[in-house]
Amino acid sequence: MKETKHKNTRNKHQLAGCGILISVLILLMLLAVIAYAATNIWPAMGAGAVDLARGVFGDRFVSSAENFVLSSEDQLKQIQYTLLKTTPTAPWQTNSLPATPQSDSPLSNNTAAPTPVPSTSNSTPVHNLSQPGWPPVNVAALGNTPGEGRWTAYLRNANGNVEAYRTFLEPDPQRPYASVALVAFNLQTTRLHFVLGYEEPVSSVYISRPARISASDMVPGKILAAFNGGFKAQHGHFGVMLNGVTLIPPRDGFGTVAIYDDGTVRLGAWGTDITPSQHMVAWRQNGPLIIQNGQINPHTAVTDPKVWGYTTDGTTATGRSAVGISQDGSILYYAVGFNLTLPALARAVQDAGAYQAIQLDINNFYTHFEAFTSGSNNSLMAVPLLDQMKGPGDQRYLTINKRDFFYVTTK
Repeated sequence: MKETKHKNTRNKHQLAGCGILISVLILLMLLAVIAYAATNIWPAMGAGAVDLARGVFGDRFVSSAENFVLSSEDQLKQIQYTLLKTTPTAPWQTNSLPATPQSDSPLSNNTAAPTPVPSTSNSTPVHNLSQPGWPPVNVAALGNTPGEGRWTAYLRNANGNVEAYRTFLEPDPQRPYASVALVAFNLQTTRLHFVLGYEEPVSSVYISRPARISASDMVPGKILAAFNGGFKAQHGHFGVMLNGVTLIPPRDGFGTVAIYDDGTVRLGAWGTDITPSQHMVAWRQNGPLIIQNGQINPHTAVTDPKVWGYTTDGTTATGRSAVGISQDGSILYYAVGFNLTLPALARAVQDAGAYQAIQLDINNFYTHFEAFTSGSNNSLMAVPLLDQMKGPGDQRYLTINKRDFFYVTTK
């Protein structure tokens, strides 16, 4: 009789164990579907679902599941690329590289005649970190795609002068299809702004959050572009300040982009390169520097996700973005791409000319860049930098935003 009871108890425990195992497998499959949707099918819906899953199951668990799914997808992509012998293509048209870049820029409005731009050379000289001046110097190509490393005119002011150039690099030999789009802004004639989202970064400190570009800057020819900010507050609790109000205290040694009241932008480690000043308008941290004093941070390749805010680890290929600055502080670089590991992103930013740089937000939906041009009736129209950014949410910076972001205007 007792033996029968023991058998029944063991059977119940076994059934319970099987039930738990099945539940975990179902959960993993669900997270896999969510992660795949977030990167491929419905980026906006998938990104929201991942955020919801993080709230229910925790950052550590969801981060591990997301890493697994993205790594599996990356391996399949590499196999597909090898078998089909696909040739990488440029992220935008680069067939013609004229002495004046008007035809290369989709945002060259019918304004005053543009200032002639030096012609680009096929020799693509390597950028010298100590070399100041504008326009940026061409970068040595890392892959075989025509146009790689050549800076071409991208954004113009109301007078037709070039305020930003763009190029692309292929920094990962293991993933030839993974390119990094780079935009270089002239900080001598442009100004960087920081905007809080109406939810992120979350803080108990009250501050007014319009969560949109200032109305006085929403003028064609003045507003040039906008791009994503950093991680959610829960992913690292990296410091944030705007207009003298500290929403999240700074963390010593962490990478910080700081904006001052005279328009100066500085980027470096908090406590050494960046220190408190009454002239600061805003600053935003987002983890360790990925480029420090011209050198790539060796921790970009670590597999522990908590180093970079319990998102994906540095070796996982996904959508990634970064912001950097030249050694003389005259050029601001924004970098973005898909299927990128953190070391690949860092290499591209370093080669472009950044002396200091931090990673910004990651994953396909949250990495976003819009350039602005005139629409009908002199209204503003946003043009995403990359085709992969088109779709729901591709005009996100023309309205209020849940997440923080940066934008650039002429001075």
